[in-house]
Amino acid sequence: MNSLRMFFVAVFVSAAMIGCKETKKGMENDIDNAVEVAGEAADEVVDATEAAGEVVDQVVDSVAVIAKDVNAAVAAPVFNASFPKDATLASEVNSGLQTMVNEHPAMAKHFKSAYAYAYFPKITKGGLGVGGAGGKGLVVEQGSVIGSSSLMQATIGLQAGGQTYSELILFENKAALDRFTNEKFKLSAGASAVALKKGTGAEMAYQDGVSIFTRAIGGVMAEASVGTQKFKFHAK
Repeated sequence: MNSLRMFFVAVFVSAAMIGCKETKKGMENDIDNAVEVAGEAADEVVDATEAAGEVVDQVVDSVAVIAKDVNAAVAAPVFNASFPKDATLASEVNSGLQTMVNEHPAMAKHFKSAYAYAYFPKITKGGLGVGGAGGKGLVVEQGSVIGSSSLMQATIGLQAGGQTYSELILFENKAALDRFTNEKFKLSAGASAVALKKGTGAEMAYQDGVSIFTRAIGGVMAEASVGTQKFKFHAK
């Protein structure tokens, strides 16, 4: 009787142990499957994050390009001076001013702050001993052409060679413009201009209500002296 009891106990214990082993094996399989699923989910999250990062980078790049274009548009105004009497001169004025601003973006704020301006797209200067300069430009007040102006200059002294350059005169206020348009206007012998060169700034300072900039187009003269320049205004 005791032997039979021990036999059943042994069978029960064996069955229980087998059941435990199967349960443990099943649990291990479940854990492995869960780990695999979690790993796949993590990979998908990483892929989604990388894709989102690429989208964000593209958006940032697009915004940067748009911002750059907006800044460029603000910094570089489009000049559209109209002068039916001399359409060629008006075209030269517009293209010359645009080139000046494109090369020196800081000039854009000077145009915005100035009351008016006179621009001479091509001044030819040269001589040996006795030299001279001359050119023609337009005068613009608050965005509208009010007339043209002719520039003349005679210089005496040691000089050689020739130069072609453009000249911009900014007027601080209406009083300064009125002095210029009063038939004839002459710069003092000590008048100075800022020579615009690539890679340099375009700082402005008014003297007697005017600020002058020059930009070399060609020639061998190192600088363009504006002292004693004479101007004659021709109303539109």
